[in-house]
Amino acid sequence: MPTDHPRADRVSFPIRILYRRVGDHDWFPSRVLNLSDSGVLFGPTDLPLGTSVEIILTPPIQSGWLAQGKQVCTAEVVRATEDGAVAARFRGRKCFES
Repeated sequence: MPTDHPRADRVSFPIRILYRRVGDHDWFPSRVLNLSDSGVLFGPTDLPLGTSVEIILTPPIQSGWLAQGKQVCTAEVVRATEDGAVAARFRGRKCFES
């Protein structure tokens, strides 16, 4: 089935990630499974679909528009896998170096 939005290229980065629900104070550790221009697949976590999250990650190299180094991003959980990972789509292309 053709789509209007081709899937972004993914890069495997087995790096640590911190995440929290928007408005929460506590950060939770997890692990990046892959990263793209549109978002990040990470886990394990039990975040439900539609959850707004803040993410801190440190890509070792630039990945598309996402700069190398520590970044703080907002995203929305858009997919969950059977093994406890979630895909979070970045909101706009707004990540901030920290």
